[in-house]
Amino acid sequence: MAELVRDALRNMSRYIAGADVLICGASYRQDVGDTRYSGSEMVVRKLSQMGAEVRVHDPYVDHWYEFEDQDEDLAHSWKRFFRNQDNLSSIEMLKDLPKAVSGVEALVLAVPHSSYLNLNPDDVVKWAGNPIAIIDCFGILSDDKIRRYFELGCEVKGLGRGHIMRIKKELLNEKK
Repeated sequence: MAELVRDALRNMSRYIAGADVLICGASYRQDVGDTRYSGSEMVVRKLSQMGAEVRVHDPYVDHWYEFEDQDEDLAHSWKRFFRNQDNLSSIEMLKDLPKAVSGVEALVLAVPHSSYLNLNPDDVVKWAGNPIAIIDCFGILSDDKIRRYFELGCEVKGLGRGHIMRIKKELLNEKK
C-alpha cells in the first residue's frame, strides 16, 4: 500500500518524502475500535520509513497502543524492523474528518468504516484544498466515485483494482 501511495504521488509529480498522508482507519476491521493485528500499522510504519508525514483518522479508535507503547516493549514492537519510527509514539487519533483531510497530499482508505463508504469526492477535494492521491485498500470506491476523483484532478490507486487505469484512460479519451 505504501508503494501505491508513492506511485500515485509520483504520477502527480510529487514526492513521498515529506508528503502529508492521511490514513483513514486504524482498527483491524470495519466499525470496531481494536487495533491489534491491524494491517494499517504496517502501512503507517512503511510510509514513515519512506519519509511521509502520517496522520491517522479513525472514528472508533482513541489510542493506538502499538505505537504509543513501542519504546517500552521493543522486543514485541514492529518498530525494530523499520527506520524513522520515533515520531510515531506520539501519533494522534484524529476525529474530525474534514479537518484531518485539510492539506493532505494523499488519503489512504485503509479500513472500510461505514463513515468512509459514502464520502463525496467533491467534499474530499474541497477539504484537502487541492487534488490529492486516493488509495483504496478495500474496494470502497465505486467506479463512479473513481471517475469523479479523476475528473477533479486526483490520482486513484487501488489494491486489486486493475480496472482503475481503464477508467482513467476512458476519461482521457473523452477529453480529446
